Amino acid sequence: MQEIFFILIGLLGLWLGTELVIKGAVNIAEYYNLSTLFIGLAILSIGTDLPEIVIAINASLHNAFANADSSGIIIGNAIGSSISQISIVLGSVGIFGYLTIKKHHLYEDGVMLLGSVLLVGLLGVDGRISRIDGIILIIVYLIYYFRLFHQERVAKKIKKEFSKHIKKDILFLIIGIIIVIFASELVVDNSIHFAENFGIRQSFVGIIILGLGTSLPELALAINALRKKAVGLSIGNIIGSNIFDMLIPVGMGASISELSIEKKLIIFDLSFLFILSFVVLFFFYKKKGLQKIEAVILIGIFVLYTTLKFLGI
Repeated sequence: MQEIFFILIGLLGLWLGTELVIKGAVNIAEYYNLSTLFIGLAILSIGTDLPEIVIAINASLHNAFANADSSGIIIGNAIGSSISQISIVLGSVGIFGYLTIKKHHLYEDGVMLLGSVLLVGLLGVDGRISRIDGIILIIVYLIYYFRLFHQERVAKKIKKEFSKHIKKDILFLIIGIIIVIFASELVVDNSIHFAENFGIRQSFVGIIILGLGTSLPELALAINALRKKAVGLSIGNIIGSNIFDMLIPVGMGASISELSIEKKLIIFDLSFLFILSFVVLFFFYKKKGLQKIEAVILIGIFVLYTTLKFLGI
């Protein structure tokens, strides 16, 4: 059972490191007067997803050099984290206040959200995600990311003078990244051993344990953002994180070492995530946005999904 203890220590380290990264990123973004939705979509989504990306790189290196197939950890973590964020995290925040998003952002980022899930499913339909597939996923995300930068006119805003305060925030970023890297090593190693020792599918460990655990930064940030009345920050972070999770961790993992993907993950889990994402976008499309009743529905969907996974589906 020592694996569980080290997984929990690693997840705590991932949360702490991510908090430092977020603190630095938010301060830098606010200093340059960037919009809350942009901060959430383009900056915090990457900051809160550092655990997923470092876990993916670490696990794919195990794939390549340690003769230990950890594809289930990488893909399961990406799917589990996405489902956790768009159901339990979004639902928990919606309990305390209704959430809205402007229609043009809903259309543009919503299409990207659904498209990212669909793309991973199409590329993995043959049972593997090759290095070429991984590069395609990364390129698609980079195109989306540069579009966000262009819309926000970031190049014009960052001409502001570089202050001592920003140097401290950059230090937070660096320290946070170092903590995340070491913590991810603990999580990956012990997750693989845990799955092997107890005969549990890696994808289950990735989806339930790592997926929920690595969603803690998004939950903490979403609640804090709602408390500070920065709804755009919260929604942008969740939508941006899901787009990032599907494209970058899986893409980078596959670029390092080809990944195998179980048919069950495509037929059930990715389909579940696609339908859930569509339902969430429909809730936001409504005139009054996502309210308490929809929030309760999302939490119920997460409970249902988790129950089905425990039953071995």
